[in-house]
Amino acid sequence: MTNVASSWPGASLYKSLKHGWQWRRLKWAVAAASEATQGHEANGVRPGAQEFKTLYDEVATRVQRYSGEASVPIDTLKAKLPALCAIERLANPETSVPQNRLGLTLGVVIASVLGSIGIGVLIGLGTGMAHWIARLFA
Repeated sequence: MTNVASSWPGASLYKSLKHGWQWRRLKWAVAAASEATQGHEANGVRPGAQEFKTLYDEVATRVQRYSGEASVPIDTLKAKLPALCAIERLANPETSVPQNRLGLTLGVVIASVLGSIGIGVLIGLGTGMAHWIARLFA
């Protein structure tokens, strides 16, 4: 049994128009979700909150549906829709990288001490050079 839709002459045109319209709807959905996530961020919602997960799940479902209908890999869609990756990062933040505040604080303290010593040495050398030049020409 042959497929009736593929046997008529305008089938490929119809299919490309249909996929074009679906692509635009997908982009609009991702843009709307991206605006919503920006609003949540502005209101102080933390990454990983249920709001972000709900938005990402909604958009991910649409992306998977489009991927299946248009035969486009999801990685390609993620590359074409960078806002999708941003929403995904907010929905599923990486918790494997611990924040080392002690190391940062220690680094700042050491840098400020060494910086102060360095500035003192440079001022001393400049003063000594000025005295040496003054004695040389006096």
